[in-house]
Amino acid sequence: MTILTVGFACLDLVCVTSPNLEQSGSISSDNIERSGGGACANAAYLLALWGETIYHISHLNNDNYGNQIVLELTDVGVNTEQFIFSEKMVTPLEAITIDEKAGTHSVISHRLTTPPNLTMAEKNKLNHFMQTISGIKHDIVILVDGYEAELSEYLIERLPKTKVIMCIDNLSDSSLYLAQHADYFIVTEKFASAFLKLKSFSHQEEIKNALKRLRNLTNGKVIIRLDTKGCAYLNRQQVVIIPGFENQSFDYLIDVAIFQGAFAYGISYGWSLEKTILFANLSLAATNPQKRGRNAMPTLVDINRVGKRFSNKFNQYF
Repeated sequence: MTILTVGFACLDLVCVTSPNLEQSGSISSDNIERSGGGACANAAYLLALWGETIYHISHLNNDNYGNQIVLELTDVGVNTEQFIFSEKMVTPLEAITIDEKAGTHSVISHRLTTPPNLTMAEKNKLNHFMQTISGIKHDIVILVDGYEAELSEYLIERLPKTKVIMCIDNLSDSSLYLAQHADYFIVTEKFASAFLKLKSFSHQEEIKNALKRLRNLTNGKVIIRLDTKGCAYLNRQQVVIIPGFENQSFDYLIDVAIFQGAFAYGISYGWSLEKTILFANLSLAATNPQKRGRNAMPTLVDINRVGKRFSNKFNQYF
């Protein structure tokens, strides 16, 4: 199947702090990892790892950092020929500090709030790309995160036979604008509860109200990710909650990307929404807890093995 991811790509510098680290202490180089990041780019990495035909498009500066991001994606099999390189663009960098003992993290992000507008030359490059894939007989799944709003809309409006998945975790004008194009609109519990001005969801009626109100933002199906508690959506005005697995972990660096990538995988093969969400949750359960970032991403073999072991072990929260 053909999947196109359009959105944020960055270079992560991850520092894992020691439980014994003093406030003004230093972190040894053994605890620092550098790799490509960004949920959308990570989803592309995962899908390439699974052998899918995957294209990723994002804005970068043609500098050393940008080249590192592209090289890492290309090496795993992501088609990166459509990347937009602009001197007006700042290659996004993120310094992430993780306190394993407290279970917290801090992020210092160096990026533009909005990428530069597309030039005519860049639009022509995208037009050529769309011509090369327009002959594909099956639907093209497009996964967007709202960061590349102009780029996303340009592709969505011109590509035929698309299924658009939009995943967001913060409210912005660009994400609200793009939501109208989504066939599947996935939001976090934090986003949904803030949308209703709640601290968190305590019962199904609150979730149902959130789903109904969020539906006003899009013509597509709304899914709320309830962190480790699973996912919720409406089916004939009734709340359906697909619970998470008992050992389903939460890793800030890749959790969102694994869910998004696995969700796009299921939709690309025409699975039902229930089966797609179950598979996405199972993919999270198959994450390697001994590793971090892209190194912790599960293979399809990992997911199959975990599925046999945890097929009926769910946590019910609502």
